[in-house]
Amino acid sequence: MNRKQERKRTESGREEKTLQGKDAGRKQEILRTDTLVIGAGASGLAAGISASRRSGVIIADGNDRTGKKLYATGNGRCNFTNAGCSEENYNGGGDGFVSCVLKQFSVQDTLEFFEECGMMSRREEGGRYYPYSGQASSVVRALTREAQRRGCRLFLGDRAVSTEKIGESDTFSVLFESGRRILCRNLIIACGGRAGLKTGSTGDGYGFARTFGHTLVPPRPALTAVESEAGFPPGLKGVRSKGCVCLYRDGRETAREQGEIQFTETGISGICVFDLTRHMEGLQPPGGSGKKRKDTAREEAEHRYEIVCDFVPEKTEEELYLLIRRRMERGYDMQSILEGIVNDRLAAVILEQSGCRAVDAAALLKAMWIPVSHTKGWNEAQVTCGGIRREEIDPRTMQSRLADGLYFCGEVVDVDGRCGGFNLQWAWSSGTVAGRLSGKQCGRMKKFG
Repeated sequence: MNRKQERKRTESGREEKTLQGKDAGRKQEILRTDTLVIGAGASGLAAGISASRRSGVIIADGNDRTGKKLYATGNGRCNFTNAGCSEENYNGGGDGFVSCVLKQFSVQDTLEFFEECGMMSRREEGGRYYPYSGQASSVVRALTREAQRRGCRLFLGDRAVSTEKIGESDTFSVLFESGRRILCRNLIIACGGRAGLKTGSTGDGYGFARTFGHTLVPPRPALTAVESEAGFPPGLKGVRSKGCVCLYRDGRETAREQGEIQFTETGISGICVFDLTRHMEGLQPPGGSGKKRKDTAREEAEHRYEIVCDFVPEKTEEELYLLIRRRMERGYDMQSILEGIVNDRLAAVILEQSGCRAVDAAALLKAMWIPVSHTKGWNEAQVTCGGIRREEIDPRTMQSRLADGLYFCGEVVDVDGRCGGFNLQWAWSSGTVAGRLSGKQCGRMKKFG
């Protein structure tokens, strides 16, 4: 036995002794693999598939099936990417982090990958791509089949509960609820954020990251509806109107979107409103985000937010006023005039608030101010804003700058995008980069186990 073999045997013996000491008296299954991916969602499956080209891979998830959150995306149709993906469509765009990752696995790469997996796609309005079948299940099946074809082992229905590095070795140890322990050379954290709690996204990855010294940008729900408790007009639930929405923070315009505004019983929704919630820093749903830790604590209602709805963005306020005045001069009453412009229930609210005055009606059509009390909670949110700080991750590899062999991808990282396939493209890109580089590292070493 040469020195290298003897050293490896000694380290292996130390690992076994350490693990036995921690779990004395408890029978435990111990497995080894080159790369372990925690999370079998979009980014986790992409990472596992990419890593499997050069290493042995296990993909583990607490859910009993792969891609659970994917089934709910795009109203069950899964808008899996967007032709317009670029850094400006993501939070903090301009620092080069997202751009570096997207360049390594682009939208075109995504389309070609799914085509190779046997899934046809269809491009629709706004550059959105969907599976040709119109079913999210087509995306999940394509990913799962490819992972299995490449030899990835899937361990489902068993949640990871703790992660650590064994002594000064290059080995990670991950304990699962079942008592199973998996040892690996490379660990990829791909278990998502907190958005969509019903699908199993509970923010476990944040705790795993802290184990290795990582810190967080405080997570908050985004791409969700907003609530208004301050005298919200009753009777508008279900009303839809095309228009423009502007977000004001502390009295200054911060973001602007255009699309269909949807009224709920106590607030507003719609894709254009969802996109505004990404800019509502410091705003949490009722009850906040649960137990606050030192690195995530923030004062609630840090800023004052208001949304201004413009129901006729094609015309100026003066043009609307003149239009209303001309129709009044022809004998039309204010209710008929407003019903000729917007939904009749919305017209009734504007009629009441304007007191039938043409100048006030025109002003309300151009600027209905809605104070925001909070966003909807984690169950309704489509994405998490915040997460592991990007400064602590190398975008060329998605490897931790604090722990060699540790990688992050997907929603657990402080990256979030607009509605329309941008967040899933981030999942494919970051997962593929993390898997590709972790697999390459394993390819340089002797097989583990």
